[in-house]
Amino acid sequence: MAAAVPGFAQANRAVPKESLPPVLTPWEITPTVNDNAPFPGHKVIGNVYYVGTADYASFLITSAQGHILINPDFEDSVDLIKASVEKLGFQFRDIKILLISHAHGDHCAGLAKAKEMTGAQVMVMDADVPAIEHPPTGRGAYPSVPVSRILHDKDEVTLCGNKLTAYLTPGHTKGNTSWAFQTTEAGKTYNVVVIGSIGVNSASSLVNNAAYPNMVEDYQKSFKVLKALPCDIYLASHGKMYGLNDKYPKLAKGGVNPFIDPTGYKAHIQLLERAFYYKLDWAMRQ
Repeated sequence: MAAAVPGFAQANRAVPKESLPPVLTPWEITPTVNDNAPFPGHKVIGNVYYVGTADYASFLITSAQGHILINPDFEDSVDLIKASVEKLGFQFRDIKILLISHAHGDHCAGLAKAKEMTGAQVMVMDADVPAIEHPPTGRGAYPSVPVSRILHDKDEVTLCGNKLTAYLTPGHTKGNTSWAFQTTEAGKTYNVVVIGSIGVNSASSLVNNAAYPNMVEDYQKSFKVLKALPCDIYLASHGKMYGLNDKYPKLAKGGVNPFIDPTGYKAHIQLLERAFYYKLDWAMRQ
């Protein structure tokens, strides 16, 4: 008899007789080395800039009345982010809003430091607020920071013509957030999606998880949400997840912007969904 998995028993689903073939992402096969090293800040498109490190992605959305920063990353990433922001010709102190993709230390541990340096408002999806205001202790600990605005699914964050919609895409964390917005370049409007991670860090967490019993269903909902979003440029919480190291060098060559990649977006979601089901299948067999 197959082991029970929340949400699967009700659908009379059982472990298949044959295992699913392994599905691994490129970054699982070849992990990034020195993820938190400096990386050149650069314009992605329109008023969207990359200001993150070698892999921990941070994005600056600019305006005449101040800027929005998505993901301040680790505490020791913040100074690198500041250097990139200012090398691009902007002032770090002009950041008015701090956002995150999800409440894991590699994306949110720098919130307190960034808030102290800028005075910006911190806005976080409701289900991730406890991890920001009352973070873990011991290994993986990071400073707490009060949340200025608690966000809910499909809430909008606005600043001087910029309007970002917060889509709840849970699974990786309960409040994992994907950001969708538009930017304009050369008279054309583009749909941008910054994907909150939809990868599974630990396959075993998918089954018998008392702390997150509906994780499987949340992942399934998230894939459905992301598939429905219009997207011309997809970005992510890690550079390796949207091909940063391949796309960035192409910027200097001119021609079509390499970050305009709607086909890549669909392929990325499909790959992560296949990897999810492979890991779920593996976990159910243990």
